[in-house]
Amino acid sequence: MHRALTGAGLVLLMGGIAMAQTRDPRIDELTKETAELKRKIAEQDARIAELERAVKFLQSAAAPMPAPIPSETPLWHRASNWTQIKIGMPEAQVTAILGPPTSVDSSIDKRILLYAPDASSTSALKGSVTLIDDRVTAMTPPAF
Repeated sequence: MHRALTGAGLVLLMGGIAMAQTRDPRIDELTKETAELKRKIAEQDARIAELERAVKFLQSAAAPMPAPIPSETPLWHRASNWTQIKIGMPEAQVTAILGPPTSVDSSIDKRILLYAPDASSTSALKGSVTLIDDRVTAMTPPAF
């Protein structure tokens, strides 16, 4: 009886080994897919490296950044802005239209906002706005 059991065990063991040796077609398919994905990744890595080299080359060959654009012409240099200044207007509204004055002449009850070019400018434009109690009382626009 012991021999019969040993023989049966041996037959079962050999059958199990034989079954284990037959490959599952799904494993073969997954192996193929993995190999294909690895190939695609390698191709993309090569393309990325090539593109990065091209970008670096183009950046090194590119012209330097242009000089910054000079600042805009001051608001008070526009005749149309001076026509908006009206008697009775508050100082805040004047500076919103003409921009900040280049200098201010103040006395006890009067302020004169002076608009003149700086010393390095070749412009001869000069204008002024006179205020009493924070209200425009007179204006002398530049001679455009």
